[in-house]
Amino acid sequence: MEKVLHIVKAEDFNMALTNLLMDLYSSDYEKYFKELYFDVKEIGHLSNDELDKLTKVAAVIEYVGNRQPGAVLYDWIYADQLKLENPYTPGVPKDSVARVKRILFASREFSIRNVFYDEETLKPI
Repeated sequence: MEKVLHIVKAEDFNMALTNLLMDLYSSDYEKYFKELYFDVKEIGHLSNDELDKLTKVAAVIEYVGNRQPGAVLYDWIYADQLKLENPYTPGVPKDSVARVKRILFASREFSIRNVFYDEETLKPI
């Protein structure tokens, strides 16, 4: 639970999320997935900002985990509370065709949470 809270409460959330991605794509990824336990009861104790960040983290974990054989995906990532009110599309203007495309063609892991990362930026180099 500590690892997930550390990411959500990080001073630089984007850097913490980038570090998480590097762990999840590393050769030791199974170990890192096992460290991502979070008590679903704690979701109700998070601030709105922390809940938004946890939603983004859950989307990334599920997306990568579904593509890594043997990755452990804990139940908390499927919690009903982990859905943003408005679509989150970082890196594209709000009224752009690129934003609409990202929303329309997003994988299930993102669309169910209203989180729309560019999937190309989540792939390892």
